[in-house]
This record gives sequence, C-alpha cells and structure tokens, in this order.
Amino acid sequence: MCYFALGNFQILFVVSRRMFVLRAPQVPPMPQEPPVDIYAKLREYIKRSTKTQRKIAEEAGIPNPSYLSHMVNGRVNWVEGDYFRPLSEALGLSRDEIRELKPEIIWEEPSPPPSRALSAAAKGHRIPKPQVMIPDTLREAAEQYGHLAAFAGLGEHRWQHFMASVSRRHTPETPEGWLEEFTALKRLGYDPQEPEE
Repeated sequence: MCYFALGNFQILFVVSRRMFVLRAPQVPPMPQEPPVDIYAKLREYIKRSTKTQRKIAEEAGIPNPSYLSHMVNGRVNWVEGDYFRPLSEALGLSRDEIRELKPEIIWEEPSPPPSRALSAAAKGHRIPKPQVMIPDTLREAAEQYGHLAAFAGLGEHRWQHFMASVSRRHTPETPEGWLEEFTALKRLGYDPQEPEE
C-alpha cells in the first residue's frame, strides 16, 4: 500500500489488490451564523404593528386566530408555511426583513402598466360642454308669453336651456308647442338649476 498527497487530493494506492482510492481533502466546515429566531421575530413584528393577533390573522386570511398563536409560540413554522406572504403583508414587513427570514425568496416585480396617452381631462384640462342651441321658436315663445305672470319662467335663461337640452321624441315647432311643454313641466314640479357654463 502506498499513500501520498498531491495538491489538494489524497491518493491511496493498494498495489496488491489493484485498488486505487482518490479522496478529496477534508475541508473544515464553514462557521455558520446563528439562525434567526423566527418566532421571536414574529412576536417583535406583531408588537411593532400595534394590531391584535385576531386582526392580523383576519388580514392574513388565517381562518382561526389560535393558529397564529401556534406560530408565535413556535409550534408552527410560519416562515415555511402557506401564510408567510399574507402575514408579511399584514405585518408590513420590509423586503430586508423578509429576506432576513427567508433568504431564498425571489421577488416578482409587477410589470409597469402600459404607457398610454392621457386624455385632456386626465391631464387636468377642463373640457367645455357643448353649447345648447336654443331654437328660435322657443325664443319667440319667451318673447310672446314670458312677460305674463303665469309663464314668467319661460323668459329665464335656465328654463330655456333646460327645455332645449331635454331629450324628447318630438321637438315643438311653434311657440305654442313650447308653451304647452313649459306648463306641463311646471305642473310636474320641475325647477331647473342655472346651467354651468
């Protein structure tokens, strides 16, 4: 049997049995940092959040608050469980805190919304409303009957604007038609506001 070291490898030859053994060097284990006490961290995060365990369980979607109590007391590994993500959101954990608890976590960045041109209203510009055209026959009705006490509103701009902008099947074609519509609207209790310009 012959034994010698070559670089980082130890080689052992057994000549009589025709056996060759090649071994990798013995590397001392790397000193590891003490593991994070995930249960103490959970208690710390709950205390910092100033929420009750019941409220946190509700926000995280945990059906029974006692299950959260089991996590706090170390009976359930909350970092490896299904509730890690909702709990970290309910507790408002930062990325660094999450990475400390679970270093292998992969962040999925939300994709930015597609860029699109903003409308004038979205940019804060005021879009003027289309002008309401008051028909000539309505103006005639206001001139002929607006001075009478029973039809006094007909001469007001708010009534003319309202009557001209109302959707209807048939638009009155005579001043008398507009007068009939005005009286019908008054009877129904309409009292239009001054139009926004």
